[in-house]
Amino acid sequence: MTFMLGAIAYIAMAFAAIALFSATGTTGSRRGPRFLILGVLITGAGLQVVMLLAPALGLAPAMAGLQILAASCLLAVPVSFWPLVERVRRGQLHVVNRRLMARVERAERDAAAARNWLNLAEEAGHVGHWQFFVDGNRMVWSDEVFRIHGLWREHYKPRLDTALAALHPADGKRVGELLQDSITRGAKFEVAARLRRPDGELRHVILRGGPQLGEGDIIDSVAGVLVDVTEPTRAVTRMLPGGAARDLPLEDNLTGLADRQQFDLSLGYEFKRAVRSRKPLGLVVLDIDRFRAFNDHYGALEGDACLRQIAQAVQAVPRRTGDVVARYSGAEIAVLLPLADAAGALRVAATILEAVRALGLPNITDPTGAVTVSCGAAAFIGMDDLYNPLELTRRAARALGDAKAAGGNRVCSFNAPAFLETLGAR
Repeated sequence: MTFMLGAIAYIAMAFAAIALFSATGTTGSRRGPRFLILGVLITGAGLQVVMLLAPALGLAPAMAGLQILAASCLLAVPVSFWPLVERVRRGQLHVVNRRLMARVERAERDAAAARNWLNLAEEAGHVGHWQFFVDGNRMVWSDEVFRIHGLWREHYKPRLDTALAALHPADGKRVGELLQDSITRGAKFEVAARLRRPDGELRHVILRGGPQLGEGDIIDSVAGVLVDVTEPTRAVTRMLPGGAARDLPLEDNLTGLADRQQFDLSLGYEFKRAVRSRKPLGLVVLDIDRFRAFNDHYGALEGDACLRQIAQAVQAVPRRTGDVVARYSGAEIAVLLPLADAAGALRVAATILEAVRALGLPNITDPTGAVTVSCGAAAFIGMDDLYNPLELTRRAARALGDAKAAGGNRVCSFNAPAFLETLGAR
């Protein structure tokens, strides 16, 4: 009975070896070892049958030798499992079965096709997806988000600070607050915003987002979509009285300087040229000190006259051909300086400061008794960490804020501060 069970076991091992070789794809040039192993197992089964019939065949004296031969056939068992061991050693256990391998390859092709369909759908609908990871302040954008921003994946690595700086200041602050709220309280949000592209074009977008849970049900990222609604917004604007005329770049009626739209277009053009030529690009932003108090005391008409005189004084400062002087906003004037580095921008700002002082415009609300200005200077030099011209304006504005905070009537240059307002800090 023992020998009969041994024969059945050898036959079962032979069938198992056949299935294992088929699963691991051991075919072709490896058929020789495959057939040898199967032959040894079948031989072992035959020896078990011979030992069962040995008393009847008169082979009882040879039983010891037959048992040794049958035991040696057991060596084929670990050899038959060697293909599986080899796959595990190479880290290929997940593709042991050829059918499973085919399923994996088919799933990868389907995933690639799904990504292509998603990209086409996002491009057609002007909807991109994004994700902000709390750890490391890392951002991920889809191709359509890059297109909406007017940027290229190869040239720009998304960062939270520069992404917020691309928005209108009021909108950027609001989006930052909503992101913080989403991280700390798990709130979802939807907000309309204005996005300024590097070429100066203004895009109207809608941001939607919500928290994503990681390990331990802790919020580790915020994900959402960015919808470009510029064309529908423009269509509605053009239907309003005088809407079409607002699309045209005009000079500022009050000061005679270039207006904000013309400045943005020039900034985008000069920034691209600076990147291509690896030449510097400087910017000075100035603001009239205590201008609101001046208007309250002297009246709006005198305020307009004061702004016009300062604009003329700034425009008269000796500059290179191609420099752009524009009314940036309210009482702010921007001076774009192609080929000017940080030191050059600082010199121009100092000259402007002296030119305004030389006007001697009276201002009883100012401690100096005269109208003064504060200036902020910044520059882009070659391919540093600046990938967006809006970051240049943000730096100049920050330098202007430093000059204001120090009491005004002075020039400050941009000094890169540590980014303290990290939204993910917990």
